[in-house]
Amino acid sequence: MKSTTPKKALSAWQGGPIKKKRLYEEVSSRIEAAILSRELLPGESLPSEREIMQIFGVGRTAVREALFSLQKSGYVHLASGQRAVVAQPTPDSLIEKISGPARHIISEPDRRRQMQQARQLLEAFLARTAAQRATPEQLRVLEEALVANGKTVDDPDAFVETNIAFHHAIASVTENVFIEGLHRALYSWLKDQRSTSAQEPGAREAAFAWHEKIFSAIQAGDADAAEKAMLDHIDQAQTAYWNVVSTKTTAKESN
Repeated sequence: MKSTTPKKALSAWQGGPIKKKRLYEEVSSRIEAAILSRELLPGESLPSEREIMQIFGVGRTAVREALFSLQKSGYVHLASGQRAVVAQPTPDSLIEKISGPARHIISEPDRRRQMQQARQLLEAFLARTAAQRATPEQLRVLEEALVANGKTVDDPDAFVETNIAFHHAIASVTENVFIEGLHRALYSWLKDQRSTSAQEPGAREAAFAWHEKIFSAIQAGDADAAEKAMLDHIDQAQTAYWNVVSTKTTAKESN
């Protein structure tokens, strides 16, 4: 069977004429390519605007728009009166760019529940991983975080902070910057949940009790028990959150 000709194959997928790139987009693409290929390294200065104009044969407006576009994408840093500098990429800087849209999305109750479910799955994986991999030093750090958490049970605001620190200590066992960055992002996006759930009577005491169980399982190297304790803990915290939300909603509607 004769195959489709290249011309027909392209015609089937063309979707209309390809639009010509704007000058600044072409300039931006070429600088981006140089950064991604490591020809330009983090911390290095780009040529001056005039030099970039000469290199690409374009005007100052195209160069400035290209640099602004690269800054928005996180490739370079711009400062008034100075040459653009190649940025040092980090997972946190990437996550920060989606934080605004993420918070907007989870303002909807259904989406918030989905985000909570995603967090629960991540936390369970982290607890299991910590039980399998935690070094003596990491266990020491985790135990210190647990003790600090226990000291703040009577202080709602402080408890929220030490609660987060305990979970971050578990995440840090992975020594994976992407996982740790995602974990910090989830806690940032859902931080109000910690404050809200902590308002339910007995919620802080229950959370700390779960933290003790989780730590004991991790310390014992029992991955199954660590995972189950974390799943139950997050389930309890989410139930407390929605109980408080429901109570507040009912009170508001009755006024």
